[in-house]
Amino acid sequence: MNVCIAGAAGDGIRGAGVILGKIFGELGYSVFVYQEYQSRIRGGHNASVVRASEKEINSHGYYYDALICLRDYVFEKHAERLRGVLICDSSFGLEHEAKVEFPINETVERLNLPDISKNIAAISVFCKSFGIEAEVVKSVVRESLGKSAEEQNIEVVRAVYENLDISVGQIRRVGEGKELVSGAEAIAEGMLDAGLKFYYAYPMTPATPILHVLAADSRCVALQPESEIAAIMMAIGSAFGGERAAVGTSGGGFALMSESISLAGMAEIPVLIILAQRSGPSTGMATFTAQQDLYFALNPAHGEFPLIVASPLTIEDSYRLSGELLNLAWEFQTPAVLLTEKHITESHTTAKLGGVVKREVEIFRERSREVFRRYEITESGVSPYASPPALVKANSNEHDEYGFTTDDAEIAAEMYAKRMRKGEEIAKAVANLEPYVEMRNGKDWIVTWGSNFGAVKEVAEELGYSVAAVRFMRPLFLPKISGEVFCVECNYSGLLSKFLEAEGVKLKRILRWDGRPFTPEEIRREVERWTE
Repeated sequence: MNVCIAGAAGDGIRGAGVILGKIFGELGYSVFVYQEYQSRIRGGHNASVVRASEKEINSHGYYYDALICLRDYVFEKHAERLRGVLICDSSFGLEHEAKVEFPINETVERLNLPDISKNIAAISVFCKSFGIEAEVVKSVVRESLGKSAEEQNIEVVRAVYENLDISVGQIRRVGEGKELVSGAEAIAEGMLDAGLKFYYAYPMTPATPILHVLAADSRCVALQPESEIAAIMMAIGSAFGGERAAVGTSGGGFALMSESISLAGMAEIPVLIILAQRSGPSTGMATFTAQQDLYFALNPAHGEFPLIVASPLTIEDSYRLSGELLNLAWEFQTPAVLLTEKHITESHTTAKLGGVVKREVEIFRERSREVFRRYEITESGVSPYASPPALVKANSNEHDEYGFTTDDAEIAAEMYAKRMRKGEEIAKAVANLEPYVEMRNGKDWIVTWGSNFGAVKEVAEELGYSVAAVRFMRPLFLPKISGEVFCVECNYSGLLSKFLEAEGVKLKRILRWDGRPFTPEEIRREVERWTE
């Protein structure tokens, strides 16, 4: 079932989508919740698409089995997609063949409740119409809204169930309850399980929810400084002090961090940067998704230095990769970038998070009168790590093994080569971490990266295509593919496609750049168009 809840900013559309997703999860379904909203506080158009299935899913659908309208004017934006029942206030007078109307606005006003309670009333109308027990709805509302809003909204649920006597379907329980988690929660949890102690971020959609999650968690310190530059410099300072730190931002903030990323590369200080892509360039469409920053993430700063870049395929994969990248950054003493998207950080799914473990790194911390040989030249390129109270020097200039500035040609060449040798060791490590996901269904292939994976997987299984989804971008590992090849991306020119073409792969591009993610129906339509 694919359900859209639509209304204006301020109507609680995003919250309603999460609550409905939790209701489906409580009934044992696999759930995916997509959030679409404008960059405004009131008015306009917001939508939340909630998809539930008995099989595992990682994408919402294009067509709706139900459309819940909290404003009359949003109906026209979604009417073409509606293939089932319309649920709306009885005063709207909307025309649709299958329709459930209820005095939502009047009920909320009669109960003397705030306007935002209309979202709970509308969800209740949907649930009662499809045979979901009132106690399931009440339980999820209590868990989601807390005591401050609990009784008011429970009263709304009760009023709907007592006064609506319509049945348009039956949604049954299919298993034990499943927990709904967001991409932001998954990223935060992965970093915490890998030992994160400090998180710094200046708010920037769509990375901001990660800051919100970590600010409420006692396992780390989350701080909002005055700028993105301050954020990454504080993270570098924390890492110099021997504590694991990360930052989160989007394209504009990542641009400001560029010089500091180069500093971390030269000083060999581990730091994890979460780059949550949105539609650009510049401010672009700040609340919509994209995959336009791949080349920027691969080349974020001046100079050559080892860098690790990976892009998660699903919300559950976001948990694994965020923890893995934090571990790798510390193992190889270098910056790492988790390249994700709005479609992952702000969507929700049913998932079990677990399995990431902090890999300990030896850190010399003893007080000494001698300067620590922090940049000792080694065969692997990885030097011993130290932090205060050890006497240790970090330097943004080229330096010798003790961290003292030098422009000696022989020392500079040796030190440069030492840093770059870490790239070979990183590649060996990544080769054992599933650098790409390969699923064989047929002789022809669909290649993709990032959040497209959920929709691509469904289409490939249905049409008999094999799938290759790239996770690690630097070092880049590409699968061996042949036959007819499609590459699915959310950008204009096909950024991953160019890497494949450089390897001699002939392919057809399936692209979109309107700020919206692919659904399975849209990818299927494009594949069939190319193969007609």
